[in-house]
Amino acid sequence: MKKEKLPEKRIRVLVAIMALWGIGIGARLYFLQVVRSENYIEKAAQHQQDIVKITPRRGDIMARDGTVLARSIEVDSVFARPHEIKNRAATAKTLSRLTGIPSSELMKKLDPAKTWVWIKRKISKDQRQAIERARLRGIGFKTEFRRYYPDRDMAAHLLGYVDVDEEGKSGLEGKYNGPVRGKQGEILLLVDAHGKTYEREQTVPQIGASLTTTLDKSIQFIVERELRAAAETSRASAISIIVMDPMSGAILGTANWPTFNPNEYAKSPEAAYALNPSLALTYEPGSTFKMVTIAAALEEGLITPDEKIFCDNGSILLYGRRIRDHKPYGTLSVREIMQNSSNVGTIKIALRLGDDRLKSYIDRYGFGQKTLVDLPAEVRGMVRDTSEWTKTSIGSIAIGQEVSVTPLQIATMVSTIANGGIRYRPYVVQKIQDPNGETTEIKPSGTRVMTPTTAEQVRVMLEDVVTDGTAKGSQLEGYRAAGKTGTAQKIDPATKRYSPSKHIASFAGFAPVSDPKIAIVVVVDEPKGQYYGAEVAAPVFKRIAEQVLRIKSVLPDVPRYAPHYTATPERTKEKPTPIPGATPDAKVLDAALTSPPKGQTSLEFGEILVPNYIGQSLRQAMDESRKLGLKPSAQGSGQVVVQNPLPGAPVRPGTRIQFLLSLR
Repeated sequence: MKKEKLPEKRIRVLVAIMALWGIGIGARLYFLQVVRSENYIEKAAQHQQDIVKITPRRGDIMARDGTVLARSIEVDSVFARPHEIKNRAATAKTLSRLTGIPSSELMKKLDPAKTWVWIKRKISKDQRQAIERARLRGIGFKTEFRRYYPDRDMAAHLLGYVDVDEEGKSGLEGKYNGPVRGKQGEILLLVDAHGKTYEREQTVPQIGASLTTTLDKSIQFIVERELRAAAETSRASAISIIVMDPMSGAILGTANWPTFNPNEYAKSPEAAYALNPSLALTYEPGSTFKMVTIAAALEEGLITPDEKIFCDNGSILLYGRRIRDHKPYGTLSVREIMQNSSNVGTIKIALRLGDDRLKSYIDRYGFGQKTLVDLPAEVRGMVRDTSEWTKTSIGSIAIGQEVSVTPLQIATMVSTIANGGIRYRPYVVQKIQDPNGETTEIKPSGTRVMTPTTAEQVRVMLEDVVTDGTAKGSQLEGYRAAGKTGTAQKIDPATKRYSPSKHIASFAGFAPVSDPKIAIVVVVDEPKGQYYGAEVAAPVFKRIAEQVLRIKSVLPDVPRYAPHYTATPERTKEKPTPIPGATPDAKVLDAALTSPPKGQTSLEFGEILVPNYIGQSLRQAMDESRKLGLKPSAQGSGQVVVQNPLPGAPVRPGTRIQFLLSLR
């Protein structure tokens, strides 16, 4: 009986073992196919497919008149499918020769485990043709977009730049990167059992929104030209210029030195393109800050423009610290204190205000805080709380020391005075248009921080500074101007004291005084040789303001200046000798040879006489006509042989003048 039961037990044990084994297999299958199924499906898919991101076309950035400042153009990029390449070393060697990329780097890119990889982004047409001629297996091309700035370095800091992936990194490109960049597309790459790759577009890239800015290209051209001239003559380490519409806060033109070409930003030192100095770098404003102190005291009713203040013969002792004037002034009116930039007089006015009231007006006028301009990386400047002031701080701050500001903050302040007391938020973009045609318009926004009466009183004082004070070099021909010079010593990092040799020269002003159209700030950092604001910065203001007002057809508000322009005597009474090969436009020639009205001996208010440009080079004629506010155009090259209007013709600023040149 026992022998009969033994096989039976063995069978039961075997069945139990098999049951346990089956349960284990089932559990493992359940774990793989149910619990971890998604993970393994994903891993399998990764070996059979890949996703390539496609950069979208960025929207255009345009000047206020619609001309394009930044656009995206189609370019080729070369890629590889490493698993399709038979001879990696030979392919890497050939690509290295054609692209300039080291072979060692290309060998890493051509890892057979990779489905798809970029070799070089945004290549030239010549490079593409050379690679195509090489007939390399597993190498292909994709169309991408590259940002293009047609005017090269014009408004470079304002526009900013983008990286290789079309991501905005500074300026408007960075600030508005989200809407301007658009949305990425995706291409799904599938690999079959034979290792062949197929593409399937999953998501179509969406074009970005376009921006219309407040920038005026004609004003920007003038600013850039005068910036370069100032950099050459002053040999300064840096210069910032801002031109603003004081009635809205719109930035009409702005430039900085050194500058860069955003098409090739990496070729410039990082310091040239990383930040916009007009709003990201700070300096002690010096005497331009005196308008803050005097405006605050006028607003509080503590002084009147004609009140006399004894200036202690040019020296004041403030809690043991002696502060001097550049001249030993005796008794001056408040108006004369501003006009002559008296430190002692300004400090005495500040002492009437006291620490807390002066600080409150500094805050009210926008210092120590961001202007909220629609550009990235703006800094606040530095205005310490009164609890951190020393007993002599009020004397320093009143005359623009112990505070730091940005050029944009000073531009906002002088615009506030020009427009009657409203502090507008500076802005650059006035319209955003998405690809569907929907438009968002940005309107000016401002807050009254000064009564019209105070603003008018300060305006009169600032005009006196230009006509009879420290800023005579900023007087405009034909227009009333107002402004304030500034000359500040820089802190020497080594000694922590004011440097005797390093200065910042500045000027802030507006014109015409009767109806302000532009506010301009010029800041020159470490000029060599002359360093006073009146010598270095004020003349730059003058040159820019005169050209801008004329080219914008702003009528002069000083009648005696209107007829000062006279025609250059004509070189000959004969008609120009025809140049072989020159075939002038019939309309231009006929109009130019028509005799002007006889007996034209007087000019109407605001008119100018057209000079004689015949015989001048194209550059000379274009530059000189623009300085008069004319709008030139030319046909051909060489020297001017015909002009329309003729020399001596009376015209108004903004009139178009045509030049016909000797070579066509």
